[in-house]
Amino acid sequence: MQMTCQAQNEDVALAAASWSAMGVEIVLMHNGKRAVDPRTKTERGDAYATYQAILKHPQKLGIAVKTGPKSGLVALTAYTYEPGVGMHTLEDQGYFCPCCDTLIRHEIIVNGVSEGRFHTCLFYSGKDQFLEGGLDLFPGVFVRRSGELISIPPTVDKFVLDEQQHMRSCYEQQDVLAPAGITIIPDGLRKIIRAAERQSLTAKRQTQGNGGVRKELYDTVTEGGRNNALARRAGFLIRVHKLTEEQLLEELMIINQRCCKPPLGFCEVRNTARSIFKKHSRHG
Repeated sequence: MQMTCQAQNEDVALAAASWSAMGVEIVLMHNGKRAVDPRTKTERGDAYATYQAILKHPQKLGIAVKTGPKSGLVALTAYTYEPGVGMHTLEDQGYFCPCCDTLIRHEIIVNGVSEGRFHTCLFYSGKDQFLEGGLDLFPGVFVRRSGELISIPPTVDKFVLDEQQHMRSCYEQQDVLAPAGITIIPDGLRKIIRAAERQSLTAKRQTQGNGGVRKELYDTVTEGGRNNALARRAGFLIRVHKLTEEQLLEELMIINQRCCKPPLGFCEVRNTARSIFKKHSRHG
């Protein structure tokens, strides 16, 4: 069993060593959760020690990086399902270069069939901390909050999201095990993110005490109640904030990732947004 895991972990170990050599600490993952990590505090910053720890680990591992001041990373997740949305908007405005920047593609597979994909772009942001939220100027693009784990290729094990659903990840440049480096976040993009954070905090303060489901908008919801919870929260967002269908989808994607344990697939969230928006449109 150990030899089998060693063979399966070799590419992961090489990728992790490359990230460690860039000064980014790697988090060991197993089935989408933190794995037992045999490394000492000193070894966690050492590329060779990281390589050896993964290679000799008795489990089949995946790896992740943690956003925030410790790693210096910020992650943007983009749902690029049509022109003018997601990574297209970042690239069109000059904030993303497909040749230079680190882009990870995550594909959701249900019963062996692709049900959609999204991308994660990593930037170096130094000691900054960021809140989770969407960017109005870039539809379909969301900032991941500091302190969140971002799974990185190569995917070794299925990350189970639902009974017949898993996610696999790779770099858009599929022949690499790790990026050559991480691009510093453009100043213009940083300003846009900060402006969106201020707007979001202001909106939340204004809606405190409005009743309805506001107090539970970001409460955790588990399997069996996720679809109904998203539908109720969608109705609240439309009634109180008068969102467009596109804005509603963006907010539901944030709620889904933050609150649903495990998150629903993109197609389910999109269908909920469309259904609830149409229902409210018919009834004014």
